[in-house]
Amino acid sequence: MAGLPHYKNSKAAVNNWEPVYYANFEVMITPPAGISDWDLVMENIISVGGIDLTKGFPTPKYQKYKNYPRAFVGGAITDPTQEIELSFEVNLNDANSMYVYKAIRQWCNLAYDPLTGKMGLKKEYSGGPMTIVQFNANGDIFRQLTFPNVIPGSMVKGPDEYDWSSEDIFRVEEWKLIATYWDETIL
Repeated sequence: MAGLPHYKNSKAAVNNWEPVYYANFEVMITPPAGISDWDLVMENIISVGGIDLTKGFPTPKYQKYKNYPRAFVGGAITDPTQEIELSFEVNLNDANSMYVYKAIRQWCNLAYDPLTGKMGLKKEYSGGPMTIVQFNANGDIFRQLTFPNVIPGSMVKGPDEYDWSSEDIFRVEEWKLIATYWDETIL
């Protein structure tokens, strides 16, 4: 009988279709000129979040005809800005440098340097493109997001909590990049 909860009635099961895994992704970001060791930063990324492509959808509007409701998609988009949150592992290299933190801090300093008060021009602190791809176990890409222009949306936080009894490892967590435009390709 069709519709019963049996293996034979599931097209995904009988066709051996793969699930979508959150861990099968890669991120590529082009920073502004002059940022050092960026390839090592990309190697240490552990998660991406905050993306909500439903943002910007017009708010529904309603009318009535003789007390019967009619619904319409609103006439103006809302704020489509994406606040992309990135988290990274941090290690010390042979020069005893927190190279991931240092490179991200260099980028943030192009927008605003808290040690000097200098603020940069957008053409100096804009990066991009930022591309996120999702793929299957064979590495075949099935979805790609491209953000042509990204800017820092927060200052990178340093390892500024100290605790003699802690065994925790420092990570850069939820550092934000801002994008106001993107392309999406779905197979």
